[in-house]
Amino acid sequence: MKSEETIKEKLKNYSPTAIAIVIAELAAAAGAGIRNALSREACPSTKALLDGIMEELKNGNNNVIGVLLGPDNLEKIVKRRVEKDASLFGAVVMTTVSNEPNYRNIQDDIAKALKLSFDGENIGVKTKKSKRWLPKVFGSKNGGRFNDEIIESRAKRLRQRMLDENKILVMLFDVCSNGLDLDKVGIPYGTCHAGCKLLLTSASEDVLSNHMSAQRIFRV
Repeated sequence: MKSEETIKEKLKNYSPTAIAIVIAELAAAAGAGIRNALSREACPSTKALLDGIMEELKNGNNNVIGVLLGPDNLEKIVKRRVEKDASLFGAVVMTTVSNEPNYRNIQDDIAKALKLSFDGENIGVKTKKSKRWLPKVFGSKNGGRFNDEIIESRAKRLRQRMLDENKILVMLFDVCSNGLDLDKVGIPYGTCHAGCKLLLTSASEDVLSNHMSAQRIFRV
């Protein structure tokens, strides 16, 4: 309420015409952004790329699919298209990897999508009692060792939860450097879970092919 009153006070310094012009310009800018995104998605080359990815996810025999992104990042468009056909899978989970993977955060993202709770910590669910058990562990002298044990314990539970899904799609965005240790995260794939498909995006073909063993790579 206070912020609204502050805004009203500031607006008194401007004429109705000036305010109308600013609003019109903001609306035009927002509309242009939306139009650009939609026009890019409707572009024949982009549409062909998205159709190819969806066809591979639907009928392809490859479990690890890579998308090589150029400077003009199409990650959001790929994500939006996959979400439209999310009914193809019992579950769709996604997370961003980045240059230095934070395994705990990655596990949290996946667990939240699957409504999985780690050690009494309800991921994505607000509770009255939200006591955390991690600080004591990280505060101990053997914090690094215990950290690895926690990640491994979480991975086991995450793996079992994902195996409960007959068909699941895991989208890993911005895979960099040396890739990501899927076993460490707790992602079952290949012969361990034939119904699990991985869709990876990266700016490096080396990462996709050599570090993540992508069986098919789509190039933007």
